[in-house]
Amino acid sequence: MAQDYFLLVFLSAVGVIQIAAVHARLEGLWFFRHAKVQYAFGILAILGAFGWFFTGSNRNLQPNVEGAQQLGLFLAAIVTAYVATAILSSIIQARVGTKPEHPAEGKQEDLGMETLKTTTVLGGILSSLRRERKDRV
Repeated sequence: MAQDYFLLVFLSAVGVIQIAAVHARLEGLWFFRHAKVQYAFGILAILGAFGWFFTGSNRNLQPNVEGAQQLGLFLAAIVTAYVATAILSSIIQARVGTKPEHPAEGKQEDLGMETLKTTTVLGGILSSLRRERKDRV
């Protein structure tokens, strides 16, 4: 039951992140190039996760997940979903070869989440490390 709950929250969180990334225009977190496909993927991920969880067999058994354990699973699933989204979107966009139209200006740490409008998470981290190394020299 704990693994099922973790998977439910993980898949739902990935869907929510994809929908929120489209709404905020954070293209660095997108899995697909088109906003409508992103929305469709996010909605299908959420509906699919809940559909699978609640229509699966053995859901009428006494749950084995305590309250504190459920909180831990929820937080772990959300963090894992964000990390997986960051890595997967960076890999997908690197393979597709998408380049930002307008590269970010200024220091990456000053831009925060705005960095994701022009680059992926891993691209932002690498850019920040390059700038830090450049500032030392």
